[in-house]
Amino acid sequence: MIGIDRDTGATVDDWPAFVQRATRALTTPLGTRQKRPLYGCRLPTRLGKNLGDRLLILAQADAAEAFYNEANGIGEFVPEAIVVTREGAGLRLRLAGTWHNRKMTFEVVT
Repeated sequence: MIGIDRDTGATVDDWPAFVQRATRALTTPLGTRQKRPLYGCRLPTRLGKNLGDRLLILAQADAAEAFYNEANGIGEFVPEAIVVTREGAGLRLRLAGTWHNRKMTFEVVT
């Protein structure tokens, strides 16, 4: 799949395009897209709350759930490890898993 990098406007494909799609799905609140109400993740709705250890566990679960939501279109990545840490006023997600039979990792900052 070929796409446009949202920061630079350059053409991206393969892994960078997937990372961009996954980042967009993980940072879009569930139910906020007009014609795609199932698109998104519960993670952004939790960010205004206390960033305690309980929230970190919920964020891991929300991120994992987003990959199994068919409406997000990111199911070709099978997460094996999701590590959530506090990052300023938000969270940093480090994801590792299998994508097209390759072990890959990426980060998302919310």
